[in-house]
Amino acid sequence: MNKKWISKAALGLGVITILGTAGTGPITVALAAEQNISSNTVSDNTSIRSVTIWKYEINSASELGDRGDGINPDPSQAPDLAGKKLMKDVNFEIIKVKPIGNASLTDPLKQEEGTDWQVDSTFTAMTGKTDGNGKLTFEVGTGKAADGIYLIREIKDSVTGDYTYTDENGDTKKINKPMDPFFVHLPQTKRDDTGKLIYDVHVYPKNIVTDTELDKTIEGGKGYSIKAGNDFQWEATTKLPAGLYSEIDKEMTITNWLDPADGTIKDLVIGAGDLPYDLFANYFRVSDSIDERLKLQDVEVYVLDKNGDPVKLTNGTEYEVTLGGTKITAPNKVEDLTLGAKKEVVVSLTQAGMKKVTVDEDTHLQVVYKVTTDKDFNGTISNKYGLEYLLPGQDPWTDTSEGNPEYYDGGFDIKKTDEGSTALAGAEFHIATSKENADAKKYLASDGKSYTLNDDGTSTPALPDGVNYLTAASDDSGKAEFNGLALDWFTDSNGNGKQDPSIDSEATWAKEDIKKDYWVVETKAPSGYELIKEPQKVTVTLETADDESIELTVENKKKTDLPFTGGAGMTLMVLIALGAIVLGITTIAIEKKRRQA
Repeated sequence: MNKKWISKAALGLGVITILGTAGTGPITVALAAEQNISSNTVSDNTSIRSVTIWKYEINSASELGDRGDGINPDPSQAPDLAGKKLMKDVNFEIIKVKPIGNASLTDPLKQEEGTDWQVDSTFTAMTGKTDGNGKLTFEVGTGKAADGIYLIREIKDSVTGDYTYTDENGDTKKINKPMDPFFVHLPQTKRDDTGKLIYDVHVYPKNIVTDTELDKTIEGGKGYSIKAGNDFQWEATTKLPAGLYSEIDKEMTITNWLDPADGTIKDLVIGAGDLPYDLFANYFRVSDSIDERLKLQDVEVYVLDKNGDPVKLTNGTEYEVTLGGTKITAPNKVEDLTLGAKKEVVVSLTQAGMKKVTVDEDTHLQVVYKVTTDKDFNGTISNKYGLEYLLPGQDPWTDTSEGNPEYYDGGFDIKKTDEGSTALAGAEFHIATSKENADAKKYLASDGKSYTLNDDGTSTPALPDGVNYLTAASDDSGKAEFNGLALDWFTDSNGNGKQDPSIDSEATWAKEDIKKDYWVVETKAPSGYELIKEPQKVTVTLETADDESIELTVENKKKTDLPFTGGAGMTLMVLIALGAIVLGITTIAIEKKRRQA
């Protein structure tokens, strides 16, 4: 029979060593560590006084849970709070305080420094940050000299100047609102057995982490260019924060709640008689300032469901929209076709919208701005948007999109002269997107597409209603111009005709590299001059429309004098002969009638 024994020393270390069967070594089993909880109501002079922080991430006020009691069943590890994540690199400080007068220190949100309490200068403040397990322990001292009241609060990172943590990807993220500060007695009286003292108190503060992401795109990419005057759209896509709506099913108090009725900050006490309680964010708003060089045609709002599919929301029910401060109600368009003035658009989720996106587990909100430019616009238009929201018990959150998309158009000038550099008026030009198209009379039209111009003046395919060929004619100074032309701004590596921001090779080019080649065809020469007969290549950039140089000079040669086909005397003889023939025929007819008579 094998013998088994337990080392007393091992038990004192919280470890059991068991001798296995022959051929096996001893088996070591770790036991759960125990907190230093004494049944002696008089504090000792030998125990270390400490506070251990386990920092958790939550998504809404409904996950705050009950207040802690300082107990940890296994002080060596964090309790599993329904799978909540622990937060790394959250900064804290601990200071020792003492009451002023007869103040009872229970809540630093209600008791103020200088009025109710002051710093105990006998203790040097300590700072630290949570480790990879979300843990931070402050050991404030040993013995009775360390006894007292301590204030623990979250502090800003010394490098970023913000309240931050490090996520699972190693990225530094901002914390919307730090946890509420709290007082703790060391040692602390055990909450459910007031005849005992806890020398190593464990606390579980939580932060609401929203992890909102903003992305502004144009036609799904980070750049776009079409023939100016045609419709396109910007998309403002926001990852929805958790906590827009919660159903509270137990009594709790939400601190620092903004009462929408009177705009005051107070505690929201949710009692048993209020349950279940619908808790909404105070507001969630997306704001955009549409450029003065754009015409705003309408605004649409969608959510992306958990499958990534867009679902259109209803104006007036799930969201509200204002244009220039004026509420736009359905079925009216959110429209302003005025050039030269910005269009301020604000989209706000209603409480019905907040509940819908939460219950349906929608992931993103997308606001689509449908716009167009003047048909001769040249240049670059960039756009960004802003986000504002306020979750219950949190501080107001604002953010602005980065890596904003741009819209591009360009133009160029033509100078029409004769061989002696004299300006010529009356020349007409068409434009093509390639040499092959130019040779085939396939010319660019106002919708940005190319159509073949037939000899009878019709087009193949037929031009749509309202669409015409792009043409230019030289004026008295010999100048003609094409404006609002699409440019190339990325390398279409997969050949699908659209920019894919996820593909590195399809990143937007530097401004100086954005360009496109066009071919100019003279389709009508000035009177007395020859057509140039060959398409002329022009490279259009973002600068060619604005600089004072001429991108294309076209010289026309005068018509030549061909040989005469006959003299003026021959023409006269022909006329006389024709007259004689007519006279002879007439005379014969008269004589014939006389004889018959």
